Amino acid sequence: MIGIIRGAGIPVVLVSVVFLAGCAFGTRQPTLIYPPASESSEQSVAHAADKPSPKTVRIVLKPFTDQRSDKKVVGTVRNALGMRTADVIPTNSVTDWVTQAMSTELRNKGYTVISELPTDTSQGTSAVVSGEILNVFCDMYFSYTGQVSLVAKVSQDGKELLDKHYAGEGSAGLAVAMTAESYAQSLALALSSAVKQFVADLDKRLSPQ
Repeated sequence: MIGIIRGAGIPVVLVSVVFLAGCAFGTRQPTLIYPPASESSEQSVAHAADKPSPKTVRIVLKPFTDQRSDKKVVGTVRNALGMRTADVIPTNSVTDWVTQAMSTELRNKGYTVISELPTDTSQGTSAVVSGEILNVFCDMYFSYTGQVSLVAKVSQDGKELLDKHYAGEGSAGLAVAMTAESYAQSLALALSSAVKQFVADLDKRLSPQ
């Protein structure tokens, strides 16, 4: 009886392997998103209920520079044997994606975000945020592993306040269909983790003691 049960499970395993192998070919082309899909509705409710107080320091946000060795690929597709079979290439700019995520989280904290140093200082002081993108990559086997790492810098009145490496990980769960949307979600979660760490540090540096 045990032998029959075990034997009955073999076709299921074979079907799963064939299914995964069939999905493992073809370049995935996600549109990188922010915030992650799981956070978007939560943030809308939270902001409606508890809007942060405006900060006195304005943030001059400079575009983050892309220092990745391969600026084209942001992930890989693997078959059931773990072999790399295809690339994940986004339809939008990684630099814009990271910079816009920074802007989103800074605004969520109550900061006014601008692109250039203001000549009028009557509205308060300003701090400059810039940085470098070191890694944006989502690997997968039976589940997704999105990773983002970057260096973020803060200066004020020509003085460096912060220069630190931040890294985050995120996963959309099991890699069943290996969809472009799942890669985008995994990377969005990873970026969210890294950016929120930075904004928390920034808040400590700029908050009155």
